[in-house]
Amino acid sequence: MNGWAGRIIRVNLTAGTIAVEDLDPKFAREFIGGRGFNAKIIYDEYDPANRDPFSPDNIFCVSTGLLGGTLAPAAGRTTCSVAINPITGVFGDGNAGGHFGAELKQAGYDTIVVKGASETPVYLSIYDDEVELLDATPIWGKVVTESDEWLRARIGDAQAQVYTIGPAGENLVSIAIPLCNLTRAPGGGGTGGVLGSKKLKGIVVRGTRGVGIARPEEFKAACEESFDHLTNHPLYASWAKYGTPVLLGVYNAGGALPVKNWQTGTFEGWEGLDGAAFVEKYSKKSKGCFTCPMHCSHFWEITDGPYAGTKQEGVEYEATDGFGARSGNANLASTLYLNKRCNELGVCVVQTANVYATAKHLWQDGIIDATDTGGLDLSWENWEDMPAVVEQLARREGFGGLWSEGVYQGCQKIAELKGLPEEQVTRYAIQSKKMTLSSYDPRPLKGGALEVGTSTRGADHLRGLPTLEVFGHWYRDKQEDVVNDLDVPAEVVARWFELDLLKKEKYEGKEEMVKYYQDHCAMADALEICKFITSWRFGIGAPRMARLMSAATGVDYTWQDVQEAGDRLYTLEYALQRRYGLGRAEDMLPDRFYEEALPSGAVIDREKYEEMLTAYYVLRGYDKDTGTPTEEKLRSLGLDDVADDLKSRGIIP
Repeated sequence: MNGWAGRIIRVNLTAGTIAVEDLDPKFAREFIGGRGFNAKIIYDEYDPANRDPFSPDNIFCVSTGLLGGTLAPAAGRTTCSVAINPITGVFGDGNAGGHFGAELKQAGYDTIVVKGASETPVYLSIYDDEVELLDATPIWGKVVTESDEWLRARIGDAQAQVYTIGPAGENLVSIAIPLCNLTRAPGGGGTGGVLGSKKLKGIVVRGTRGVGIARPEEFKAACEESFDHLTNHPLYASWAKYGTPVLLGVYNAGGALPVKNWQTGTFEGWEGLDGAAFVEKYSKKSKGCFTCPMHCSHFWEITDGPYAGTKQEGVEYEATDGFGARSGNANLASTLYLNKRCNELGVCVVQTANVYATAKHLWQDGIIDATDTGGLDLSWENWEDMPAVVEQLARREGFGGLWSEGVYQGCQKIAELKGLPEEQVTRYAIQSKKMTLSSYDPRPLKGGALEVGTSTRGADHLRGLPTLEVFGHWYRDKQEDVVNDLDVPAEVVARWFELDLLKKEKYEGKEEMVKYYQDHCAMADALEICKFITSWRFGIGAPRMARLMSAATGVDYTWQDVQEAGDRLYTLEYALQRRYGLGRAEDMLPDRFYEEALPSGAVIDREKYEEMLTAYYVLRGYDKDTGTPTEEKLRSLGLDDVADDLKSRGIIP
């Protein structure tokens, strides 16, 4: 197969067996790769009656994408998925950059599917056609940095790539994650705890086989044109220099920076946390993921203060806001230290940061105090006691251990501990489907609000935040620039301008922009290219995706085919949700977003949100009341087996 590697590794940890099977060409064409492959495998092979995330029956998948391992820009990503996410109780996934996905593809595989559970710690070793389960007892209990080094040494090749969990995953912490390249994390999906329950410490892979391309010269030209577009983009220089930390200032300027657990949209000490401050004081050198010209990451080092000597690669805006402004903390060095410690222990930075923000908010309002925290001071201005919480969380000990199952569940435990009504405490958890939101406030962004509620894995900007709504003021009255800079088809852009969708405060019509971005981001995760290089930020949009896919596979794609494939994946995930019992109520926002306005006055009108949600369901072809994909919609996308399954279960008539 051209483009795809054409093989899937299947591991049964209970039996200790490994099988390699050929990839079905029809399956590949319909679900493209990455997130698409994982979702369909989980739909087909998991019985939703079993809701125990740590059961041996839970499925773990890791997949590269159609463009993974090729010369396409930023084509090294992977999606890790589980049939039951211990945070949300339904399917979950996370997407990570780095180099692991490219190495897996170069070894000749598109997907790894893991079932069962081992009695003793093991790791999966892949060196081209040599695939083995080997003993991981020596690194059980080790942090990610130690495990990564040990696994590379065992495979005997410095170019090998590693996914591994830390102590948090071994302790079945729900917000645990595996990491590749030490700092690249498929956050929020609950995958680390699932791997810990299976006693699969990690996966190490080295590949030398290459990737077949159907039309090499055409593919080379499409790649070169994409690289030229990215490096000549108006925002390239800034992004390549500062990376995601620059977003802290951007969101602060727009009044959408989550501050002190979403109590306000601006932070007085933002300059000390912003990208410019980080690069000037701590960055040593830029770093890029596989085939990425943006090199938006950094090697950094702290040279003074209590964390002197701490160094790593990273850091992302999610940490500088999450451990910074969102936790009321203006000390940038402490956010860097906390980010590194989360990576070493193997816990999700976003979810852990929200533990701090939520716990500090509870402290502020007098719901908890030092008698509950074991003497830790959780006042906003105190950052010295913050590291203790992540250590406890990762080991299920002390006050931090109350939050090991997630922020929403931690609030439930606090309510029980204090004898308070559950809803009085859980309202502090800013979440959808029990997954807490990342670093933006959707109250000023009405399309962003709809995206949060309808995100298929729980609150998540990466499912399709309509970024043109965020940065629309740069493009007001500049339709041609949107087409050229972001590679959005002209007819789509014309429609957005006709409906005036670049206005942040507008509700009507936002469903059109949200659906487009969600389908587009689904395709980025299926191709396994970074969303930052796509129309979500820079401009490898559906037309350029179509050219790359056509040349790689030899199958001619249009931009409409690309968006339809994204629609197929998103609809499949909605069907998965509904099979797990989720409905319209789970597509709503946290009550605080309807009831508490930001100082700017921004708030979500509940009635208008409901109208927007109904319009979104109708546009997608779902039932307007429940959000369940209709039989007609499923069959129009070729999901006949899903339609038959939902009918047999009585979920659709």
